[in-house]
Amino acid sequence: MTTVKRIEVTPIETISSKLDPEKFALGKRDEISFHDPLRWFLKRFKHFCSVTALHGFGHIVREDTSLGERIFWALITLTSHITALVLLWFSWNWSTLIPVVTVIESTHYATWNIPFPAVTICNLNKVSKKKAVVLAETMQRPHNITAEELALLFDELTIFMGYTHESTSAEDFTIIDQVLKMNNATVFQILQDLAPKCSDMLDRCMWKGTQTRCDTLFQPINTTLGICCSFNYYATGKMNYPAKLVHSIPKVPRRVTACGHQTGLSVIISPNINDYHSTILGSSGFRVMIHNSYDLVDDNAEMKIIGPRLEAFLSVAPEATYATNDVLRLPVNIRKCFTPTEIPMSTVQKYSYLNCMAECRGDIAYELCGCIPPNFPNNGSRKFCEMHDLKCILHNKNIYTGAAPGFNITRRVPEKDEWMISTKTVCPCLPDCDYVTYGTEVTTGIFSRNNSYNSVSFFKDINLADKSLVHVFFQDLVSTRYRMDMNQNWLSWLATIGGILGLFLGFSIVTGFEFVYLFTLRVFFDRYVERVHGKTT
Repeated sequence: MTTVKRIEVTPIETISSKLDPEKFALGKRDEISFHDPLRWFLKRFKHFCSVTALHGFGHIVREDTSLGERIFWALITLTSHITALVLLWFSWNWSTLIPVVTVIESTHYATWNIPFPAVTICNLNKVSKKKAVVLAETMQRPHNITAEELALLFDELTIFMGYTHESTSAEDFTIIDQVLKMNNATVFQILQDLAPKCSDMLDRCMWKGTQTRCDTLFQPINTTLGICCSFNYYATGKMNYPAKLVHSIPKVPRRVTACGHQTGLSVIISPNINDYHSTILGSSGFRVMIHNSYDLVDDNAEMKIIGPRLEAFLSVAPEATYATNDVLRLPVNIRKCFTPTEIPMSTVQKYSYLNCMAECRGDIAYELCGCIPPNFPNNGSRKFCEMHDLKCILHNKNIYTGAAPGFNITRRVPEKDEWMISTKTVCPCLPDCDYVTYGTEVTTGIFSRNNSYNSVSFFKDINLADKSLVHVFFQDLVSTRYRMDMNQNWLSWLATIGGILGLFLGFSIVTGFEFVYLFTLRVFFDRYVERVHGKTT
């Protein structure tokens, strides 16, 4: 006999009434009171806490925990939020204060990518004794001044280069000024005529192992140290090479593809000690300066003193720095640097911090005294200072020289014969975005050819007494290259935000979309379902 089991069926309305309306997508939902914003927000926030993946929120709304536990987890979550926001603020503030950083990009950057430095040789003697005597004899002069006395007075002109003489007197300056006016000559012209010529100093030159005429390598230039001879110099557009040799001069700075003294510049120089008349230091020899080819020459350059009868090896270790395109797109007030072609210059081809400072000093000197000192850069548009301007130049020297020319300096006004404090604007010069520095080490030895048989032709038929031999070369095939880059770009800033929020909150991009969804789209669907359900019922 078959037994039939009776099954009671529960109506669907009874089952649906027992289910959680938030988990049951179909059927009747709880009505949401949109007219009570606080109740609506709390209900929506409670639902967000129950479904979100953010750490700690689920414990706040759990029904099986006590009120104390919920408060504890609420405090933990709040503390994590505050800590994350504080760390984000610190990160943003740090990246704002230091938007650009300089890092080492490579320690094996090939040196053939870097121009060979300019080599400027300045004789410590600024006035040739022979030239001073000859010039004094040919110039018109007062009847009470002999040619010998005038030749001795020529050393007073070095005061324009910043070298004062204890025996200097106003009467000497008056005599020199009178002589210059009688001969319709200028201080700048006389200093050029009296300076030792490059042809007298440079006896023989060799470039990359090949003996070369010195006048095709070196040109006379005007520097803050007087007239000097410079190799690979391109700061100004004007070239001072012989006219018939200009076509053979490269249009850009020279480079080398090897290292060692046989592959660089070698030059035999003669100090001509017997021709010394007025030296800038208490010694004999030369100042050899290593600097960028587009920079004006002054005391900022890497400098070495080479005395007579020495063979000097100047090994150069260049270091290049460049700015990325992200940095260059920043405003100047944020990146705080200029590119070589960003700022037009009046006396040089390219902008650099040293060139800008040199021109700024000249502008301040011209503003104060109405002239440019003879050893300052000048494109010919401004007149050089003469002897009658010397008083103003000396009184205001501390204003237009130094690292911050014209900044809160006490100066003397010659017209009023009184002192006053002058506050000028600091020169608007910023560092370079792209530049090369040439660190130099020097090794010297006694110059003697008694037992040497190398480079015989280079030293053939030349008297080496009291002469010096200088080698300038790259010491290695590789160098260090630095990169100016953003402290934090959009990708690193995104990683920072994600790291901090993920560490303290467990936050992700999906969590953000989830929050937006529950408080926008989900509300819309709730309203839509409520309206449709109301019509159905």
